[in-house]
Amino acid sequence: MENALSPSAGVSPLIKKERIVWVDQLRGLAFFFVVLGHLPVDKTFKSWIYSFHMPIFFFITGFNFNIEKLAQTKPLDYLKKLCLRLLVPYVWMQLLSMCLRFLQKTVIQHTEVPVALYLRGMFRGHSRLVDAPSNPLYFVLVLFCAELLLYGIIKLTRGKKPLVFALTFACLPLSLFTETVRMRWHLNVVPACACMILFGWLLGQLYRANEEKIRSLRWRQRSVAVVLLLAFGAAVWYFNGRTSIHGNHWGEDYTLAMLTAIATSTALALLCMKLPRLGWLNLAGQSTLLFMGFHKPVILILEALFPAQKKTALFLVCAAVGVYALMLPVSLWFRHFAPFVGGKDSDFADPFVRIGQAVCIVGATCVPYLYFVNHLKGGLLRSTNLYLALAVAAYIVVCAVLYIVLRRFVRFPFLPQKKEPAA
Repeated sequence: MENALSPSAGVSPLIKKERIVWVDQLRGLAFFFVVLGHLPVDKTFKSWIYSFHMPIFFFITGFNFNIEKLAQTKPLDYLKKLCLRLLVPYVWMQLLSMCLRFLQKTVIQHTEVPVALYLRGMFRGHSRLVDAPSNPLYFVLVLFCAELLLYGIIKLTRGKKPLVFALTFACLPLSLFTETVRMRWHLNVVPACACMILFGWLLGQLYRANEEKIRSLRWRQRSVAVVLLLAFGAAVWYFNGRTSIHGNHWGEDYTLAMLTAIATSTALALLCMKLPRLGWLNLAGQSTLLFMGFHKPVILILEALFPAQKKTALFLVCAAVGVYALMLPVSLWFRHFAPFVGGKDSDFADPFVRIGQAVCIVGATCVPYLYFVNHLKGGLLRSTNLYLALAVAAYIVVCAVLYIVLRRFVRFPFLPQKKEPAA
């Protein structure tokens, strides 16, 4: 199945295979709030952003859900697709983010990169337990588990929607009553996020039943609706308090948290429906998995470069716009050279993908290798040029072996499958 951050490729339980422009642009707009939320902005403003900036991605997942098709999908096929779309990109981006953390820690701050700690954090998937190269990627693990939970419920109930909703909401107390529990992969948050996906499915059904009426709204009518929804969402947020998916915290009440998120998300959706097709916003919406993976390490680099200015208004504006703008060419590079990092299908005969694969192998392994060499005790002539030459030669051999293995022998679970030729 396709994930929330890239909703069209291969065999997936989507209503439509073609991309919906306003959905992509909504996703791109929502990610700008993600960047803002990870900057040291005002606490009240950040609390408002947190009320909707992550739930909106779960709603988009549900918007594109096709329960009937999921009920007919074979378990192994579904699991394979889900792993290739979410877990594989998660591993690639965590390892590649190690290079950015090396730049931040070693080059700028002159401290050691805790590679062993980061690797443990990558597999635990919970930054409050152990730090990871890119902590926002916890979202990918939660999304993976939430979709897997929903798929299991759909198969168990044979796609009967009332039972799907009943069983999913029956799991909700596992999230609501475990706020102080810190579980790997945020597993206790999964039921609450699965419910968000179902809320998104309901919004999608409502939209499709009234699509013509919604699209025919004039700017004045649409503007009034957007303002009212934003005001309602802000009012509910004010009384409910701060929410945090990462912390499994829903303010005073989960229902109020969902009302805030749905109202604000719907307002932004109405706004995006009327926007013209903006290439940069559309690209951001199609690449938000890459945005999610790399933006936080870039923010940390900027904060390390300008520690005294990082809380000033000028820094916040420049950082928000700069990080967002920087991720656009980065996304284009991965799109053409390393689509597998973003969970896209790869044509292994494409010379661009060969180049991208080689670059990604080097990027994903260089920092752990440097860490290993630096901590190797009793190495042969460790401090001499000969030792350094041997270390470089060994690294070239390691990369060459990985390249051959990943290209020729291991297609799953390390890389997406080669595209099937058109019939």
